[in-house]
Amino acid sequence: MDSAFLSSCASFQDSPSAMEIGMSPPSFLDGRQLGIDLPSSSSNYECRVCAHSAHGVHFGVLSCRACAAFFRRSVVMEKKYTCRKANQGCRIDKTERYLCRLCRYKKCLQLGMTADNVQWNRDMISSTDRKRQSDDDGTDIDAYSDWSPGSKKSCLDGPPLYDLSKTLNKIHKTFMEFKIPEDDPVYQTMNTLGKMDWALRRHRKHHKIQDFRISNTVRLDQLVDMWGSEMTKVAEFMMHSEEFRHLSSEEKFSIFKLVWQISQRFEKLTMSLEIFGKRALEEKILITSNTTAIQMEHVNVDLSKITDYTSIELRNMFHPFCSRLYDDVARPLLDLDPSSIEISYMLCQIIWHIAGKTMQGDILAAGEKFIAKIADDLHQYYMKEYKMANYAGRLIKLMTVVNSLQRIHLDRLKIMELAKIFDIFKVKITDPCFFQD
Repeated sequence: MDSAFLSSCASFQDSPSAMEIGMSPPSFLDGRQLGIDLPSSSSNYECRVCAHSAHGVHFGVLSCRACAAFFRRSVVMEKKYTCRKANQGCRIDKTERYLCRLCRYKKCLQLGMTADNVQWNRDMISSTDRKRQSDDDGTDIDAYSDWSPGSKKSCLDGPPLYDLSKTLNKIHKTFMEFKIPEDDPVYQTMNTLGKMDWALRRHRKHHKIQDFRISNTVRLDQLVDMWGSEMTKVAEFMMHSEEFRHLSSEEKFSIFKLVWQISQRFEKLTMSLEIFGKRALEEKILITSNTTAIQMEHVNVDLSKITDYTSIELRNMFHPFCSRLYDDVARPLLDLDPSSIEISYMLCQIIWHIAGKTMQGDILAAGEKFIAKIADDLHQYYMKEYKMANYAGRLIKLMTVVNSLQRIHLDRLKIMELAKIFDIFKVKITDPCFFQD
């Protein structure tokens, strides 16, 4: 059970639980008994507001998360918008939904969105971020929350609250103020893949096995701290991609929400293999911080504050994913012994494949451009470093690992859809959109 496990459990509040509508408790807690033939979390239906993939019915209208968050924020903050073209006739679709907020809001109302069920204690943007985010800057950031006991509905009533607003503000600052290391002459001469590898190695200190202690227990607050650290690292890594830097703030956050969990899981797994070698595979060891590692099958994660289910029931539910992570990902990685450049290439493939497949449009185009660059760079690497003209077989093995990790990730999401339906986890996080994907 890793730090991403709990992050998958965050705040299922948008729809009534199965328990509330009279369904029986789940009889499928052993994940191995699940066929995984469940509908995926990405819908085949279109958002009626912008035509992106819909997530569900929000405020009475079939819509995507972004439009639902936009409507909720507009109502809660009592936003006053002006039309970009002054004629209130702007087109709202996949490519232009962010260009005019007034027309987008009017379309939400015209389609029948109602404020009756808006949660007034969510999405309150701090005054600092409000200054930074003017009405005409083209952003639509679903990322900041200032929760306070004085809000219209106390967020401290009921399930425990974990506030990640400081971390997300730090990520926002990274996206807004990031500067490439112009004072590093070596960095300036690197190609695209080389710069991504430089960024990855920057976060990987030269640790030895004696630097780590194996922890048998992990507290909930420790997991929350892990989230913050890993989220910041992923954001900084992604900003070394020129194509990512050129995207809008809203597009950056959209990608980040999708990929930070799977990318940090992959990075921690490869680092565990690098430090512990074969022992990491045999004992299922996963590094969780610069000083701590856990044995996935033996660590005790106390989740009693957020669930009524026992640790044994939860372990049965998620054990298959732990086994697959080590059998289908860690084992072939140990055999391949990829270089830092190859790990960086795989990590970039994971990020941009998921982003392009899910987001389409400009993000897909940016991803295709970036992937083409690093593919050329990897070719040059194999030719110069490995003197390997025929590297197709090795590349296929690397990409097979990437595909295995993505399948495991998607199957975990399907299990979490069941957890959402049956209200297994009871926890509030200030920005649940960063944990539902």
